[in-house]
Amino acid sequence: MPLPRIRTLFAAAFATAAIAASPARAAVPHTVQPGETLSSIAAASNFTTRTIATYNGLSEDAEIQSGETIEIPTEAEGAAALADAGLVGSSSSGSASASRIDAPPPSAPWWTAPVYCPPCPAGQAYLASNAAAAWKAMRQESLSLYRVDLYPAGPLSGYRSYAQQRYLLDLYLSGRGALAAEPGSSAHEYGTAVDLADPAMAEVIDRIGAGYGWAKTEAPSEWWHVNYVGP
Repeated sequence: MPLPRIRTLFAAAFATAAIAASPARAAVPHTVQPGETLSSIAAASNFTTRTIATYNGLSEDAEIQSGETIEIPTEAEGAAALADAGLVGSSSSGSASASRIDAPPPSAPWWTAPVYCPPCPAGQAYLASNAAAAWKAMRQESLSLYRVDLYPAGPLSGYRSYAQQRYLLDLYLSGRGALAAEPGSSAHEYGTAVDLADPAMAEVIDRIGAGYGWAKTEAPSEWWHVNYVGP
């Protein structure tokens, strides 16, 4: 066999082996929006700032710019990043060393239903059952027409309990999280709001959301926040 041919086959075999040996990444890309910080993105995704920073090769006080892409890891990927960096067992800004923030445990009241959420540890978040049904139908049309998936940015980006809303407000007041409403006043507590993972999702909902009862009705400065207003 000619030498060039042997080299070509060897290179192809080497590349295939390298791909097979590389672990699959399940991280979700997030485009940084105006006003967002590492801490606000981490809080919305239910991670510590240290985890998001470490996974992306940044310092915890790094300034990120609008338009940048930050990857949101799975819980396992986040924990692995901390371990690889030798940060397991240390703390950051009063948070535990675990990759996820110490939020109140998730709960699913009887009147809620799950919706697909790849950034969530269990793969799902929750909404009020009628809002969830409309969301699922809207998601299917979005996938069919625009090839854009629709899902919450994290486990606290759909339904939140009163305690979870209080936790997010405390994070904000301590300077470690994004702006959060007073407990008892957030549509998230009624299962009728979603914080989106990507601006492309908001554009799709602007186009087709009205047909499913979903719209942008509050928090005009927050592109990611949409509400279920009914049929």
